[in-house]
Amino acid sequence: MFNKFNFVWIVFLACLALTGAAEAQDAAELTRVFDEYNAAAKAGDLKKMLPMRSAEQQKDISKEIVKKKDREYFLLIARAQIPESYEVQHVSQAAGGQSATLYLLAQFPAMREIERPRTRMEEMISFKKENGRWKIDSSMPLGDPDKVKHPGDLRYDPSNADLDVSGEIGGRIVKSEFYPDYTLVIVRVMDEENAVFLPAKEKLQQAGMPPEDLDPWKNHEFSGHPHKNDKQKFFATGSRLIEE
Repeated sequence: MFNKFNFVWIVFLACLALTGAAEAQDAAELTRVFDEYNAAAKAGDLKKMLPMRSAEQQKDISKEIVKKKDREYFLLIARAQIPESYEVQHVSQAAGGQSATLYLLAQFPAMREIERPRTRMEEMISFKKENGRWKIDSSMPLGDPDKVKHPGDLRYDPSNADLDVSGEIGGRIVKSEFYPDYTLVIVRVMDEENAVFLPAKEKLQQAGMPPEDLDPWKNHEFSGHPHKNDKQKFFATGSRLIEE
């Protein structure tokens, strides 16, 4: 029997499907731009490369490559940033849809010119939409996921919070786990993961923080106190979501 509940459920599933399709389309377009830029870089074609960068980047790069040796160095670095293969880990788009970030796990070939062995690395590529087209704004290596430094343990031991020292810690959320007495958030900063401890989910909600603010891939900044002995453990007393 088709009832109101079934109708709402079908609409909900349809919305999920549309959201997934939109994300897939964004990922396809961003990777197309990324691949096209890399092809131009491999060919050493500056005339094709520069229009694919954001207006601000075009301006800055043009200032730096006036001399032949500087152009050659720019192309060398551009070739070094071309992966031999990669997989898309995540795509995020800022509110308004005018900027996006592509997270990749990439394999880079050995490169004698910069004394680099064959390397596996996570990478973050930022894009801006200008005149209706995606342009590459920046790229940032995030390190080899197999070489990430982890906290000594993930035990919740609030008696070891150094209350005499206050500070801040921030980065991309890798995962969040909710326990009866506390919330554990693992935050990645380059090649290091930090364990951040917050109050339990119920208390966070009472303070006005939706649990989804702590979803993986979101960027957060936490204020509070470090662990007395493990610099990769942190006890948060406040936090804020960093919009992309």
